[in-house]
Amino acid sequence: MDYGWLLFLFSALLIDLHGVHALFVTDISVPEIVDFRDNVTLVCNYDMSGHTLNSVKWYKDHLEFFRYTPLMHPVYIKFPVTGLQVLDGSYYCNESSCRLGLSLQGAKSTGVYKCEVSGDAPHFKLAAKEDNMTVAALPQSDPLIESFNSMYRMEEFLSATCSSDYSSLPTRLTWYINGEQPLLGELQPTIDTSIPAHDYVLRRQRLQVHFYLQGQRFYQSGKILELKCVAEIENYPELRRETSLSASLSQFDNFNNQMLRHAGANSAAATQRNCISARTTLISVCFVIISLAKCLQRPS
Repeated sequence: MDYGWLLFLFSALLIDLHGVHALFVTDISVPEIVDFRDNVTLVCNYDMSGHTLNSVKWYKDHLEFFRYTPLMHPVYIKFPVTGLQVLDGSYYCNESSCRLGLSLQGAKSTGVYKCEVSGDAPHFKLAAKEDNMTVAALPQSDPLIESFNSMYRMEEFLSATCSSDYSSLPTRLTWYINGEQPLLGELQPTIDTSIPAHDYVLRRQRLQVHFYLQGQRFYQSGKILELKCVAEIENYPELRRETSLSASLSQFDNFNNQMLRHAGANSAAATQRNCISARTTLISVCFVIISLAKCLQRPS
């Protein structure tokens, strides 16, 4: 047996293998969580490492919904898959990246999205990456604080309610009074309201806080009261929303003095109006008397 010939073939094979580089999907951009009312953009970046690009394929839960094949016609192909629709004119792919826009269809759009890249002959290398996307009904507005005034007096009892916007994901409300969380006894039990809509069960949280305006947290605040309500969704810190409202605080005597000054100003204005009315009435009476006297002096 000619071992030299075998050694030559083995060496040639090693050289050929050494010259073949793997291609890579370097990055895939799939939103972690989105609102079902939004459109989304998916992006796949890849390094062909000298290979000729054969195709880029997008899958949702192992079902192909989009394909880019630069060596064939048509170059772009869309496939119907439940839960999404590739927007016309929203896709563009080349030798290094592939981008496309999707219109979502509610909870059905939640799933695993994968980008798969393949090289052409003779090696037909393959690479892929995938990521999860959750499609939910997310809050569209900040929490609402109700029953809050712009001025309070010390020792007064305050009661306010915070309501979250509707969401298909559980929302947690947290109150802050001048930067501190309320005491346990200052919070009422959370009220949960739910309604069915858009193929989701939407929930809204309401949390009431009530307390007396007394203690160091108010005396050390420069007579300013700030109430803040924070709405958070677990595991998604980017969805945090908050609302803050401020009020001025007055001592009881100062508060009464302000009320008395306000009442005094109103009383003075009322007195002035009464005087004007009395003068007008007196002038009218005098005019009537003079008219009667003239009538009596005329000869019959």
